[in-house]
Amino acid sequence: MSGTPLVILPSFDCPHVQLSEINHDELISGKQCQVCNTSKQVWICATCGFSGCSRTGNQHALRHFEETDHPIAIGWEDLSSFCYQCKSYIRQPSLKHVLGRIRNARWTEVHPHTPGDHHDFDSATSHRSTLELMGRLQDFHIEAETSDKPETILGPDITLQGVVRAIKEGKCSNIIVMSGAGISVGAGIPDFRSPGTGLYDNLQKYNLPYPTAVFELDYFQKKPEPFYLLAKELWPGNFKPTLVHYFIRLLAEKGVLLRNYTQNIDTLERVAEIDPEKLVEAHGSFASAHCTACLKAVPIEDIKEATFANKIPTCDCNGILKPDITFFGEALPSRFFEKSVVDFPKCDLLIIIGTSLQVQPFAGLISKVPPTTPRLFINNEKVSMYSPLDFFGPSGGFRFETPFNYRDVGAIGDCQEIILLYAST
Repeated sequence: MSGTPLVILPSFDCPHVQLSEINHDELISGKQCQVCNTSKQVWICATCGFSGCSRTGNQHALRHFEETDHPIAIGWEDLSSFCYQCKSYIRQPSLKHVLGRIRNARWTEVHPHTPGDHHDFDSATSHRSTLELMGRLQDFHIEAETSDKPETILGPDITLQGVVRAIKEGKCSNIIVMSGAGISVGAGIPDFRSPGTGLYDNLQKYNLPYPTAVFELDYFQKKPEPFYLLAKELWPGNFKPTLVHYFIRLLAEKGVLLRNYTQNIDTLERVAEIDPEKLVEAHGSFASAHCTACLKAVPIEDIKEATFANKIPTCDCNGILKPDITFFGEALPSRFFEKSVVDFPKCDLLIIIGTSLQVQPFAGLISKVPPTTPRLFINNEKVSMYSPLDFFGPSGGFRFETPFNYRDVGAIGDCQEIILLYAST
């Protein structure tokens, strides 16, 4: 293994919080990294207010710690706290005020105050009162959730080991696996969104107006050449399933897999011989094809032959042929909706692996399981986190390091390594 995966289990006794000079007064705004201007996964230095990108980006938050020895950072997106000295997420009551400052800064970003907007009363006082009310509502929401935690099959052991034990003890018989491009990276297929190595960051040679255009139906119908150049590189048959694919097959063979919902179009689930009845290919696949004009089904071999001959496959009606991959602008397969509405209410363990959960409606499935169903999230970065700003109602986001987490287990790192650890536990 290249390293131990980061398991998201916060420390409640970090000594560096008390030793650090936490700045409660300086206005903190971390919408972007101050070095590279990215707005993804930004962390705020709790000592000086510096905004830097995460380890999955250009690591400017980590570099700031190495240069200044300021150990405590706060996540701009989800208000999670991290100590670089402990190398752990932390939960400390003494951070309440600095978290409040960042929370208020986020509120100001979303609801900017313009002097003179409210002519009938003092605008500054009104704005301050709004922030105070928001904080009180948040505290009320947290208090309500901490006092009423549903019982789950994990009990108090909200860890990877707790999930494994629940499966071994036969407590899980309707497991759903939601998988994304990250599980196929080990096969040599790039994922879509990883900075530097992801597919969308390496499409310059196709002269696209923007990276996602290669999977947009309108663009494809006008200019299909980039898609078929890419399809030639990604065509099934050039790659073999990974350990994660065979892990999903093992769950099926043990009779505990209800369904595997996959975003992947590479058909490696089929190559791994996972029972097709157990599969929902949410975004389609290269297994079948049709004409975009007359909608007639055509053999996928016809498209493959034309693709590898560097030709654009066309129908007898002169329409362009396309594999049954769901492009932006197309409806998802009917099977996705038919199965999900039945499956997710029955799910007793949800495993989400190798997906950044950026595309709807797939991403929204994590909130469709019952409130007592444990959710195991395995990915190379945190995504879809619960935010304390969501105080007007329940959120489907993960709550790994919050005090009212009772079912979410997270492991951050290479999904192949984590599954190997998971399977050998």
